[in-house]
This record gives sequence, C-alpha cells and structure tokens, in this order.
Amino acid sequence: MRTTASGVAVVTTDGEAGRAGVTVSSLCSLSMEPPSVVFSVHRDNRGLALLLANGVFVANVLSDAQERVANSFAGLIPELRDNRFLAGEWSELLTGAPALDGALCNFDCRVASLFDFGSHRIVTGEVLSVRKQAARPLLFCDRTFRRLAAA
Repeated sequence: MRTTASGVAVVTTDGEAGRAGVTVSSLCSLSMEPPSVVFSVHRDNRGLALLLANGVFVANVLSDAQERVANSFAGLIPELRDNRFLAGEWSELLTGAPALDGALCNFDCRVASLFDFGSHRIVTGEVLSVRKQAARPLLFCDRTFRRLAAA
C-alpha cells in the first residue's frame, strides 16, 4: 500500500478530555446520507482516547503548504512534541474541535461509530459542518510527501 498515493489529514479534537491530534493518510468519504467520513488510527495512539472521550473531531485535509503541520502531528518535530498545535493557526467550527486555517477542507464531525481491526481502530464521523477553500492537496506516497504537478 505504500506506493498508493493518498491525501493527508490531521484529525483534531478538543473538549473536557483534552486537546489532541494525529496525522492520518486513511481519511475518506463514507456516505452522503448521512454525510460521513472514516479514518483509521493505531489503537495505541495517545490522542485516540481523548478523541473518543470528547466525542467530536475535525478532519483537516491538508494543503500542499502544510507539510510542517503533518510532521508535527506525526510527532516528527521534537521541539513541537509538547504542543503540536503551534505548527498551524486554528479556529473553531460547530463542535469546538480545532479547525486548521488554510486547510484544503475541514470536516467538523461527531463520532458516529467505532470498529477494531487488527492493530487499528476505525472511526466513523457524522459531518456536521464543512469549511473549504481552493488549494492544492498534500499527498503521501512511498513514505514521503508529494505535491500535484500540472500535466
């Protein structure tokens, strides 16, 4: 699967349980009725418990200018490990979860259902609101970030 290109998203949450986020390349559309998304994350991920306790998240689809944000939430920038949110500018949508400013798209969601498979937890979210802007997507392929080029 590493040679399959995919978009990059940072899934963020905030609420009584705390603020957290994680970089994923597994985000995709699930259904139009109701509008929903799905992603998977390793069950040992520290932010997953906070996301599930808060019950809300924003799936921030990254633009090609946001590689630093992706690296921060993947834990790859040592100086930001204590506050990964310093890698970007944030606002709130309906749920109060952090929405990345300048992202290609922000899907503001409530957790709808969970499934365990192997080492990962599959999370589905009902989309409550969407914010989008014109930008080029950040891609991940063969263990590196990529950008679209004009043909």
